[in-house]
Amino acid sequence: MLDALIGLLAAFTLVVPAHAAPFVNAGQVLKPLPSATAQHVAKPPTKRHPESLGVETTSRAVFVADLATGSVLYAKKPHDVMPIASLTKLMTAIVVMDTNPDLNSTVTFTDDDFKGESKTVFAPGDTITVDQALHALLIGSINVAGNALARSTLGRDAFIAAMNRKAKDLRLASPVFVDPTGVDTLNRANAADVAAMLSIAISYTEIKGIVSQPSVTVVTTQGKPYTIKSTNLLLDSFLNKKPYRIIAAKTGSLPQAGYDMAQITQNDAGHAIVAVIFASPNHFSRFQDMKAITAWTFDTYEWE
Repeated sequence: MLDALIGLLAAFTLVVPAHAAPFVNAGQVLKPLPSATAQHVAKPPTKRHPESLGVETTSRAVFVADLATGSVLYAKKPHDVMPIASLTKLMTAIVVMDTNPDLNSTVTFTDDDFKGESKTVFAPGDTITVDQALHALLIGSINVAGNALARSTLGRDAFIAAMNRKAKDLRLASPVFVDPTGVDTLNRANAADVAAMLSIAISYTEIKGIVSQPSVTVVTTQGKPYTIKSTNLLLDSFLNKKPYRIIAAKTGSLPQAGYDMAQITQNDAGHAIVAVIFASPNHFSRFQDMKAITAWTFDTYEWE
């Protein structure tokens, strides 16, 4: 749906410095939402409540944009670069898909995949498919799945280099990656670029089919079952009940950096917004912030 998002670049220049990275990638076409039609040119939403300037959030940075046009609907320090924790895994999934993997091929976890992990779902020697590893990565935010995917596709160092190269190819200036999972605080980006990452990620059919699932049961080739639940508690909230539907989401957290989240939510008229929050102080305040800013956006703006 990237042709529609091209309009965001012009909007961005009105509210951010000229050097700021755009929220679009001119080289890739993102698929429109099912409600969009080829004959209809999307128009940016307009404020039905001009006096409403936003809601108070605990998060240090917030960014909200209309997915169809890229219009910025709310921004609070959207270009402050901060650690992004497991939001890193969005780029990990993108780079995996760019290798054109056989999703039915298998990957076996090694001891190296577990280095630095105090607790995890899988065990060394477990073998699962690439598709299952992607589900574990994006639904349960399982770090060892990211390590195994990086190692088994390009090799860890080459994979991390590919993540940084992909960010540049996508014209995203702020992201820097030093690992494929987000455990290092040196994995950094700004909220606007993470919004772009999530929007681009769902242009991959395989990723879009994963990032709104509440859980997945992975059965290894050895016959061991693992049930992995989504880290997104909002799948049970009003944002995933009529008139709203969560299209995609990813969470992230680090003790040193706080709690992050990126989410795309659609209303029953087919209009969708992408929202990103950084550095909320605790696990639950992150979800409260996302609920508040999403509800405020749909209440404050109207679409033609």
